[in-house]
Amino acid sequence: MITQPITARMAAASFSLLLLASPALASEQATIEGGTQAIALGERASFPVEASGAGSTEFSGWCEVKATGAASVVFDARDYIPLSEPAVGDVINFPRRGTRRFEMTGTFQKSAGNSYIGFYFSGVPAAFCFGSGACSTVEEGSASVTASCGQY
Repeated sequence: MITQPITARMAAASFSLLLLASPALASEQATIEGGTQAIALGERASFPVEASGAGSTEFSGWCEVKATGAASVVFDARDYIPLSEPAVGDVINFPRRGTRRFEMTGTFQKSAGNSYIGFYFSGVPAAFCFGSGACSTVEEGSASVTASCGQY
């Protein structure tokens, strides 16, 4: 009866894996208050995140930034540790009209209820050229930027 000891060992191994996986399965998810916000130069779009729990909470979601012309937008967040792009403080440059979408994963640290993901429309670049040869002038600058975020 060789199958009986193998079956017993497999059952014991499966049970052990379930015990080890229990804390991971019980981890809480941070939830973002999604939506779409239009921001003018010098303004910030902010999406509150509820990161409840005794420790850190996992986050999985997306954000999309659209510019109607040349623009520089800074990614901002509070209590967020990104595991994917963008990192907090990254500048997202648009040489002309465009859209950038970010599939985001990361962790939110335990907070006092003021966690968020945000985008700050920091400026319209002065006349410049990107490496690809795409040039822009101040007149082609974006009047506003639209930021949208949501969760899976």
